[in-house]
Amino acid sequence: MKNSENGNVLFYILIAVVLLAALSFAVMQSGRGNISAVTEEKARMLATEIIEYSNTVANATAQLRLRRVRDTDLCYDNVGWGVANYPNPSCSDDATKIFGLKGGGVTWMNAPALAMDSAMTPDNLWHIYGNNAVQEVGTTCAGDACADLILVADELRLEICMQINNLLKVDNPFDAPPIDTQIGTTRFIGTYTYTRTLGDESTALRGKTGGCFLNTSNSKYTFFKVLVAR
Repeated sequence: MKNSENGNVLFYILIAVVLLAALSFAVMQSGRGNISAVTEEKARMLATEIIEYSNTVANATAQLRLRRVRDTDLCYDNVGWGVANYPNPSCSDDATKIFGLKGGGVTWMNAPALAMDSAMTPDNLWHIYGNNAVQEVGTTCAGDACADLILVADELRLEICMQINNLLKVDNPFDAPPIDTQIGTTRFIGTYTYTRTLGDESTALRGKTGGCFLNTSNSKYTFFKVLVAR
């Protein structure tokens, strides 16, 4: 009788061990799934942060123009830029400053570091350029009069670029961001000087006031937002 009872105990112990092992495996698999889901969610959150900040800068730009500040007098100067500053001569007037309390009232900040491709040694800075025309936004031509004012964040991670386009309804052809040969990188300090057209090589960018693409000249995933369409 005792041998029979001992056998039953061992049997139940073996069952418990098997169930515990199965439970541990299920937890591990569940954890892996959560990691994947969190990564995708984080990419979407970072993409949203980039879009929202660009909209904040665009709205402040629009507000100053409604106050009759000329677009050539818009001042994006701030000590946070370091040597890559935007010393528009108009910056002597606080009312023209996007990042000034008497102007646009925008809080200056870096582009989100976690959205950057660390392999590129990113500077984590936003950039404001005045030498690119966006195809089918405003008037498109290969001249200074058609250059738009744009806000740019480059050196992004691929997954962030993809999520930006998903949120902005920009097509990702063949499950990859659209491409463009390059982008003009002349800092805007009150003067427009045309050098490049965005969207002349990819239909996905045409008519878009914001989106992300692969700059094939330097292999950087680049986000742009039109601040002033001309």
